[in-house]
This record gives sequence, structure tokens and C-alpha cells, in this order.
Amino acid sequence: MNALEPGGSVVDQRPYVLTRVTDDANLLESLQRVASAGCELLANCAASSVTIITAGRPVTMAATDDFAVALDQAQYDADDGPCLTSARREQLVRVDDLAGDDRWPDFRDAGHEHGVTSSLSLPLLIPDEDTFGALNIYGRAPGGFSPDDERVARGFATPAAVVVANVIAYWEALALSRNLSAAMEHRGVIEQAKGILMGEHTSAPTRRSECSDDARRPRTASCATSPSR
Repeated sequence: MNALEPGGSVVDQRPYVLTRVTDDANLLESLQRVASAGCELLANCAASSVTIITAGRPVTMAATDDFAVALDQAQYDADDGPCLTSARREQLVRVDDLAGDDRWPDFRDAGHEHGVTSSLSLPLLIPDEDTFGALNIYGRAPGGFSPDDERVARGFATPAAVVVANVIAYWEALALSRNLSAAMEHRGVIEQAKGILMGEHTSAPTRRSECSDDARRPRTASCATSPSR
């Protein structure tokens, strides 16, 4: 576990979490490390998760335990809860005892079901103005997270946000590349079809187009009406 220096800064911030994401193989692993390291920092953490909100839709990108996913989902279904509040308002949210907290009844019920009584949600500040994130830390003991825990978690949230933002940027760049490739391929098919159609019209004119330019023009042999038999 990390300790606090006298000035309140975090010692040993687990640099392995901060490695730059450069290929698709380690994207989910990087997010999983963020969730795991965030939980390991705090003694009373029972589980943690990473929430990302993009295009208004929240999703859990990584979690250390299934019940963390269930707690996240209860908040998504209600469109309210500490993790969503933290992400949207970009502020830390601490719940000391769910039993006496009436702010998020659906989250309180889910916490009771899974034996969770306290939580700490920290915003992950992502440069994309339409994307928000939060690190969610869940505890089983009332008052599980102290002001010192908040300082440690805040110190971790900043570099963790860099990893999450890097993963999102990679996925967005990959999606854009695929969309552009598909668009160029589609455009090539259209241009090819146009070329074929234009070729058919220019290389094989109809007899009507040859013979009807000017009604006053003398008819050529090819345009003359064949005598009836």
C-alpha cells in the first residue's frame, strides 16, 4: 500500500499503471490495472471499477469484482448515484454509511444486497469534452474511507485518468480509421459504377439520338424509313 508523505503527496504511485497504451492487446489490461491499483491503495477497499460516460451513456470498462459491476449498473439504471455524480460534476463523492444516506435509494438498495456500506468515487478528468470518467471504490465497513484515503486516491486519480484517456483516444482513432476506410471503399464502388454507366451511354448511342437532333435535317440513309412491304 502507498503511504502519505508529510506534505500529503503519494509515495510509490505504481508506475506500471502509467505505461502508454500503444496497441489493442493491452487496452483492457491497462484499464484493469487502473481498477486493481486503485483498490490496492486503500485498506478498506473491497472492490473497485472504472466508469466511462461517452455520448451520454455510462459503461463499466473494468472492475475487480462482479459485485462492483452490479453496483455500477444499479446507478446506470437509475441514471443517478455517486459514481455518475462524480464523473458528471468532476468532483469527489464519499459515502460514509449507505444505511443512513438517502441521496441514492437505488444504489443504497444494491449496496445492501451486496454487503457494501461505504464508497469513494473520484473523477477521471478526460480531455474530450463529451467524455467523463470515475474511479469507484467500494467498502464493506461503515466509514471505510478517511480524509487520508481521499488524498491518496486523489493522487492516484490524476495519472489514472491519463491511462483511461489514452485508451479512449486509441479506440476513437481506430474507429475513425475504420470508418474512413469503409467510406473510401464505398466511394470507389460508386465511382466504378458511374464509370460503367457513362461508358454504356457514350459508346452505344441509340438510333433515336442519332436521328432526332433536327427534324429539318435531311435524313441520311441510316435514318430513312424502310419502305413497307
